[in-house]
Amino acid sequence: MEKATDSRNPFAVRTPEDLSANETLGLFVDVFTDFFKIREPGHTILNGARGTGKSMMFRYLQPDCQRMLRHAALSQLPYLGVLVSVKNTYPNITELQRLVDSYANALLNEHFLAMFVACRLFVTLAQNIGHLSAMERRELLTFYRRGFLGRLRRAGATNLRDGLPERASSVDILKTMATCCDELYNDVVVYLKNLSFQAKLLPYTGALCGYLDLLVPLVEDLRSLSFIPHGPVYLLVDDGDYLNEIQTRILNSWISTRTSASISIKVSTALNYKSFYTLSRQRIDSPHDYSEVNMNDIYTSSKGKYLGRVEEIVRKRLELSGIERTPRDFFPPDEAQEDEINRIGAEIKAAWKSEGRGHRPSDDVVRYARPKYIAGLKGTRKAGSSYSYAGFEQLVHVSSGVVRFFLDAAALMYSEEVARSQTNHIIAIRPTIQDQVLRQQSEELMFGELDKMFSDQSAAGSFAAGHGSDDLKWKLHNLLKLLGGIFHQKLISNDSERRVFSVALSDEPDSELRSLFRLGVRFGYFQETTIGNKDGTGRTPLYVLTRRLAPYFFLDPTGFAGYLFVTSDKLREGLANPDQALRRIKKAGVGKVFDEGQLHLFE
Repeated sequence: MEKATDSRNPFAVRTPEDLSANETLGLFVDVFTDFFKIREPGHTILNGARGTGKSMMFRYLQPDCQRMLRHAALSQLPYLGVLVSVKNTYPNITELQRLVDSYANALLNEHFLAMFVACRLFVTLAQNIGHLSAMERRELLTFYRRGFLGRLRRAGATNLRDGLPERASSVDILKTMATCCDELYNDVVVYLKNLSFQAKLLPYTGALCGYLDLLVPLVEDLRSLSFIPHGPVYLLVDDGDYLNEIQTRILNSWISTRTSASISIKVSTALNYKSFYTLSRQRIDSPHDYSEVNMNDIYTSSKGKYLGRVEEIVRKRLELSGIERTPRDFFPPDEAQEDEINRIGAEIKAAWKSEGRGHRPSDDVVRYARPKYIAGLKGTRKAGSSYSYAGFEQLVHVSSGVVRFFLDAAALMYSEEVARSQTNHIIAIRPTIQDQVLRQQSEELMFGELDKMFSDQSAAGSFAAGHGSDDLKWKLHNLLKLLGGIFHQKLISNDSERRVFSVALSDEPDSELRSLFRLGVRFGYFQETTIGNKDGTGRTPLYVLTRRLAPYFFLDPTGFAGYLFVTSDKLREGLANPDQALRRIKKAGVGKVFDEGQLHLFE
């Protein structure tokens, strides 16, 4: 018998920062077997599209979650996770642009960044310190007076005074240190605002604190206290893309110092990290200076890992909402469609000895059963719409390795099911609703999302390269239309490999094509990896079309095992008039126009 379901949507996405430790542990699925470098000491840059779970990982690493998970005191933790959230916070304020090209740009930005980090460190400790004995409290007070105030005064903060009473609580001591750091970086904010009314730069007379001269010694002093974790402090720099370029280079300089025994810097990016150079113009390299983790690469190249992670996430959410169903039962496929595909598969298997192309009958069933079913719908827009994009596995594949995309779609499906059923007691999402939501989202991605991205002339940023925003938008739209149409023609053909979502350039692209693909990667229309080039002399970029567009182009999202090599000239021809190019390709056949390669991903 079903438990009463929670009236809230079980798939609604909440910002990880707003989750309590208990909620975080209830929802979090341990992904660190896939991303073990993040939890281990050492500097790490974590790359992944928005919605891949980077912020959730950082939330899980914070001390309130770790204490609850381990049933341990703060001092018993192996590390101290300190969240340094960049987006919508002071490190990316626009006033800092006034320092560009000024002699003090690097010095002020490093002081600003160091004080912001130090403030977050002491706020985190104040929130997690718990009860201290009288001896431990005196230990903390001594650190404040000798270590903290002493180091800040040597850095130029000469007006600091010790106003704490002897009987100040541990939380008050930590909050006082956080306030001091807050005031020191606020001094820079006030200074920058005053520049707005001056024709010339005013001299800055405040303190100047850095990483090696202040932050590292402070952390080392802290780690010597009996009630603080003796392992490294993890600086969890979330949304590192939002740091300005000079701050990014400052952070890279911190990474290059290799202080990971006391401070391990973990930076999350949404594939738009501004620089990998330090202030001294030296490049930081992986694995020499840091470890790099690319979530999209891992989840694009491993079906089992991603499918299993999403299944566990959905199972937890259903369980917390009192819904006693497995993810596969809650998101059922279109049974009539799957029966027909299974029938086609049985025919392929029976004919394998005389007509087989793969090494085993099962290979041909996986490769051809679903494409044959889709081709049997004649591939027209009207008939193609009868293909049902429903069933848990299809939903996972369409989400293209990004958990947020799955949850956003599932939340809409749940709301629609509640509206149609007129009850909150939902035990499954009907296939027609699943299909409807995915088709709507796919069309919105093809049109509406592009309009949103380019509504502001700055949206394309440096990618515009002399082109107008509207011009660039339609060229990207045409590129997607061209490739999606090619992949559909491939799917409904009689070629040996029909499930294609990837394209590689067989020659060097011009700056416009390179910019279009980079823009597509940045906005989530492509995922980028590499493949051996045609000459066997190196590697070339491979661009994988997001499977969120599978419903729009009537593609099979459940796997892809091939890729196409294409020349820049053919792509440029198609950009001008994709409909004309697709008519020509349809008439000649994809194999006559493009070279094929085998790519054994998602088998």
